[in-house]
Amino acid sequence: MRFLRNLISIAIGLVCGGLAVFFVASSGRGFFPEYQDVPNITEPLAFASFIEALPVGAFIVLLFAHSTGSLLAAFVATSLSGHTRPTPAIAVGVLMLAGGIRNLILIPHPVWYQISEAIIYLPAVFVGYILSLKVTQMITSRQSHNLWKLMNLNRENQVR
Repeated sequence: MRFLRNLISIAIGLVCGGLAVFFVASSGRGFFPEYQDVPNITEPLAFASFIEALPVGAFIVLLFAHSTGSLLAAFVATSLSGHTRPTPAIAVGVLMLAGGIRNLILIPHPVWYQISEAIIYLPAVFVGYILSLKVTQMITSRQSHNLWKLMNLNRENQVR
């Protein structure tokens, strides 16, 4: 049962992370006029020259999108898994990293971006994992605190 729960939490985490990457990258494209005339990816020379013409800011937005998506994917996968082990976060991180490496292989990028892209996933996943643990701890401690207050109020009402 735990395996199935982990698998489902990883799948949901990947979907949430992928949607985050999509929305952050799409909203970031609005800041750069170069994205108005994107050539078809099936034309390798035209697409390579398009990538070379992109400003550094466009690549930074992509790095931010990928790190945000990885962080969110790890957060969701860890939160939904129901335990504190980093297994779902690591699985999500490895899968997001594999997708990023596939992207780097298929589409030419500057070297500095390739290095940054390969490095950014796992720290973002680690932060998402830690945030998930902190938020879960905060929620459960508040719930137990509120439950304790409720139990004490019931005792006081019974004594009177």
